[in-house]
Amino acid sequence: MANVFAETGRPLSPYWASWAERVGPPALVLIAFVIAWQFSSEWFDVPKYLFPPPSEFLGRFVTDRGALAYNFAATGYVVVVGFIVATLIAIPLGMAIASYSSLRRNLFPLVVFFEIIPKTITAPLLIVWFGFGFAPRIGLTVIMTFFPILVNAIAGFSSVNPRFQLITESMGASAWQTFRFIRLPAAMPYIFAGMKIGVVNAVTAAITAEFIGANEGLEALILSAGDYMDISLMFAGVIATALLATLLTGILLGLEKVMMPWRRGL
Repeated sequence: MANVFAETGRPLSPYWASWAERVGPPALVLIAFVIAWQFSSEWFDVPKYLFPPPSEFLGRFVTDRGALAYNFAATGYVVVVGFIVATLIAIPLGMAIASYSSLRRNLFPLVVFFEIIPKTITAPLLIVWFGFGFAPRIGLTVIMTFFPILVNAIAGFSSVNPRFQLITESMGASAWQTFRFIRLPAAMPYIFAGMKIGVVNAVTAAITAEFIGANEGLEALILSAGDYMDISLMFAGVIATALLATLLTGILLGLEKVMMPWRRGL
């Protein structure tokens, strides 16, 4: 561990030192990237109305904070609800497919078939079926989030050596105890890997649905700003979208450490 000191000259606690080691390097990289972006726009004389430097659009997070916050919340609502619904469906289904070979042979190919269907076709159909509003956007988010979580859940629940289950059963363990102490811990790394992919897909799905038809959301804000050639607000919307995906991914990483304490040092 690096010898990190506080202003008093005394070393920081292990928690804060570890936190500084984790957060410090990415923060420095981000700051260096923003500075390089700022000065490269001036060095190469790029027109600000085409590709504005950070100083041109970061201020919009203050001047247009109301619009950005409202649309950020609208997109975030769709992403979170769609992601939760997809997770609640994919994990039990993945366990069932991993447990029964008949489901793996008969049901999984059907899931793959529907996954191949282009999502840009699915979005207009959902709008026709459910109209404008949150329902079709959440539906598309569920569809685009479901598959990676399902595949990883199947891999996770299939990764357990059958001998472990035989040993636990011979020792008198119930089916719930086997699941709780053997199958679920073994599957959780795979499940969280799928959820990390799924949460990014969820943001993409929400933005795609808003592009097809929505009155609120970050993509709706970007499209509205584009109608007025407000490039700086468009960039602010894009950055807000990236921040949403980053925030949700960070929450997942924290949840992963809480639910899998044995992997905190990895």
